Amino acid sequence: MRLRTETLQVSHQLLVALAAFDYLTPSQAARLLGKERSLTYIRETFRSLAAEKLALSLAGRSVTIPRVFTLTAKGREYAGMLWKPASSRRFRPSEEHDKVRNPYFLRHTLAVTDVLIAARLLAKSTPGITLARMYTERALKRKISVAIPQQRATGGEPHVRQICLEPDAGVLFRVTESWHNPPETWEDFFFIEVYRNLPPAEWHFKQKVQGYVATVDTGRHEALFHTPALAIAVMTVSESEQMAATLKRWTEETVHEIQQPEQEQRFFFRNVADPAAVSPEALFLSPLWEQAFGSAKTSLLVLAEEP
Repeated sequence: MRLRTETLQVSHQLLVALAAFDYLTPSQAARLLGKERSLTYIRETFRSLAAEKLALSLAGRSVTIPRVFTLTAKGREYAGMLWKPASSRRFRPSEEHDKVRNPYFLRHTLAVTDVLIAARLLAKSTPGITLARMYTERALKRKISVAIPQQRATGGEPHVRQICLEPDAGVLFRVTESWHNPPETWEDFFFIEVYRNLPPAEWHFKQKVQGYVATVDTGRHEALFHTPALAIAVMTVSESEQMAATLKRWTEETVHEIQQPEQEQRFFFRNVADPAAVSPEALFLSPLWEQAFGSAKTSLLVLAEEP
């Protein structure tokens, strides 16, 4: 029988955390484990794991980018004995070092990880909320393939194109209202899309919106993730609200073009200057998000009030 992660020593907790999140900075790991006052010790423990070839230490080119750690093949195997067997994947240190030389990749990955950490902490601190499943970008890569109609440049009948949706992350929450008799439980599944500084290409974003709608229409989402629940949380990380407004407008245009108005309630938009500085409750439970075709603020997770 495997031990609960809370009972493991810190070095083992860090290995398990890396297995779940793929990439972590010491400050992210300290926040995740509730050990913000022990950041120096967390850094030293990460260095020890790297010295034992269980974790790989990755440094970006810029001094403003923090050091990041990921599991080696040996560390992934060890974490599997502590927690659960990890999916096998090719591990090449040179490829990992190449990734962090790209500041866009690293800053984007860390922003997505901040959102996933918030989801984990929300479930720990809020009665009735369980984080049933969590998917990193790596876990979702090449997982969701769907066919969408594409208009030919020369006109005429549209043809079908197969695309691969690759969300930045995914979370499945189970919410239980214990004051009901019997208690009521429902699920909320969110794909997380994070955009930093600059918006994506318009055609690519609109194609992705169309793909998300198709995963519902075809039953592909439910078949892959075993739940009919689906919403897409589009978060921009910027000093301005403009990018979030642009992505919302593109979503509305796409939903209108494909004549799927019933799907508009699945898309949520919000700008956050720094995901690491936002509390889990403010991120998921506060009414600071907008849905497509609406301006009223709402929360991602809506909890019914006890009568």
